[in-house]
Amino acid sequence: MKANNITVALIGIPSIEEKRLDAAFLHSQSRHTAYSAIGINNSPQILMVNADEPASLIEWRKYRNTLEAENKDDPPSVLVSKDREFKTDHYQVRRPLIASRAISILDQVTAKEFTVSEEVAILEQTTTPVAKQETHNAIDKSAKEITALVIDDSLPVRIQMDQALRPFTGRVDFAESGEEAFELINTNEYQIIFLDVVLPGMDGYEICKVIKQGKAKDTPIIMLTGNSSPADKIKGKLAGCDTYLIKPVGKAIFKEVVSQYLSSPVNAAM
Repeated sequence: MKANNITVALIGIPSIEEKRLDAAFLHSQSRHTAYSAIGINNSPQILMVNADEPASLIEWRKYRNTLEAENKDDPPSVLVSKDREFKTDHYQVRRPLIASRAISILDQVTAKEFTVSEEVAILEQTTTPVAKQETHNAIDKSAKEITALVIDDSLPVRIQMDQALRPFTGRVDFAESGEEAFELINTNEYQIIFLDVVLPGMDGYEICKVIKQGKAKDTPIIMLTGNSSPADKIKGKLAGCDTYLIKPVGKAIFKEVVSQYLSSPVNAAM
């Protein structure tokens, strides 16, 4: 499955909400992760269901029963409802269904459901059975020795970073502010730190300066930001960061940068 082109089937979504989603999907085509609506019978990767309409829930259940009867994977589902919360193992998004809220939940689903499976698929296609086991053993051995810290107040970004770093690390810790990051750094050892620029309280540049003056001064810091101006890059360098990456970061660039700062057998596998 390609994480940069995700197909979504809309089941029973009212026309007014469907128009909002169509506009949001069209806008997403300029991002690394894009979404497009397709029919339910065209093997969608995500199902978005009107959970307030019984007929839609029935159609949803019938489709999933058909997949089960054919021994096919059940795609992740996002239930759209006006209720604040209801008991379910599926993803939920509340009405009113605005574009930003819809894209946010779809980003979470994509980060959790598709990123790792894509890496595994690539590994399965390009290695022999013996090489696969050796590669997995190398990844497992090296991953246990590496701990990363991600400082970002965005939940979707934290989920994506957690998935992206799994092949490289044994543990990923998260902080949503400079204060939380300093507490973690004081009590843990990290081999690599990822730092967002826009954060509540101290910004990423200030946090970077403090880290580089303390016990983690030799730990590589990768700054992540949506700002691409030369002035911002200079500010990052002056703050002491080792690399400055523009979001969204492509997978190839991400792997290259992580491999550059983490000497590990994982590199050969990626």
